[in-house]
Amino acid sequence: MLRLAVKVLAAVVAAALTAALSLRSTEVWTPSERTVVAMVVLLAVLAAASTAGGAVEEWRARRVGARRDAADVILDAAAWAVVDTTGLDYRDLGLAAYRVQRSLWVPWRQRLHRVHRVRAKRRPAASGVRWAPGKGVIGACVQRGQVVAVDVAADYAAIWPCTREEWETGVVPDEIRLGLTWSEFQDVRDKYDVVVATPILDTTGAGTRVVGCVALDGPDGSLPLLARDDVLDLLDSAATSLLVAARDR
Repeated sequence: MLRLAVKVLAAVVAAALTAALSLRSTEVWTPSERTVVAMVVLLAVLAAASTAGGAVEEWRARRVGARRDAADVILDAAAWAVVDTTGLDYRDLGLAAYRVQRSLWVPWRQRLHRVHRVRAKRRPAASGVRWAPGKGVIGACVQRGQVVAVDVAADYAAIWPCTREEWETGVVPDEIRLGLTWSEFQDVRDKYDVVVATPILDTTGAGTRVVGCVALDGPDGSLPLLARDDVLDLLDSAATSLLVAARDR
């Protein structure tokens, strides 16, 4: 939205400068030479900025597209590997990659941006929750920097029905609420059964940073299968591949 507003403002300013110079050429308006020079320079700067901005946007679009394509290949391959390992139906699985992203206006606030998701049509639609470290299974995974595997359906069935007051006053345990608000809980309550998330760890710096996570969701009762070491190894391998692919592009 901000980028659009800047583009519109630049276009308006450029149009105004062009109109002003046209008025000068027809002698309807006779500004000083200094004013004319300033207008010409500003118009040239706007034109150059527009051209450069377009080139940068095109480059970013190609880069994002390449990363998305790479993520699609990695996640789809991981999903089929899970199918081969567990015997579950591919149509019952969903895999998604998230990266930690800082807010432009509030740098200390982080959120989890979904990079890509592969899922069959019969899997639930994505929720409307704005995921962040500490929120939900994937948020807990990123916050703790370790694998988090939860039978969400079983946990919710154990406390349902519950009231907003019970949810908000702590009657419902923290390990079930996982940082979700009441309205967010209502949004996800019937969307997921089992969720397993593994962190994406960047070890190239002085220490280890959690830069995102890979989340696998599966059908009711599948936690014993999806939390097995061989499946977790597949998710960890996918996380490593995603990190490498992001660096290469």
